[in-house]
Amino acid sequence: MSKLEKYLVKAQEPVQRRTGTVTIDGEEWSVRELTMIENRQAYKLAEDANGRFDVFRYNDIRIVKATEHDFPWNNQELLKAYNAKDKFDLPVKLFERNPEGYQALLDKVNEVNARVKSEQEVVDELKNSSEPTEKQATSVERSSTDEADLPTS
Repeated sequence: MSKLEKYLVKAQEPVQRRTGTVTIDGEEWSVRELTMIENRQAYKLAEDANGRFDVFRYNDIRIVKATEHDFPWNNQELLKAYNAKDKFDLPVKLFERNPEGYQALLDKVNEVNARVKSEQEVVDELKNSSEPTEKQATSVERSSTDEADLPTS
């Protein structure tokens, strides 16, 4: 299979994203991993006209993008009810009276999008790795307490 054919096939494959849920005000919110494109869009949309980065807007954008499969952020009635200029303006307004809920949702977005491997993933990866090379298997480190390192009297 050529490189071109390989990527043509990959284009048709469904993307598996990590997901998680968090309960806020008795409602379960589904959060999914953001794609590389969504992360880039979030970063670009968080910059103002002068190129300054707004971390609060960035967090709101990430919340929307990670949950819009489960919540209608673009609903016109919702936008009007909260006097929001766009869907990315909604999270802070929606959770204005519940900052703990906002933080729980943001924490879940961060958790689902973290690239840190779990202990089990690391163990599985090590189990599946090849045997150590001869050099790795026979190398011995000297500790600072070796005789050559001790002062002579």
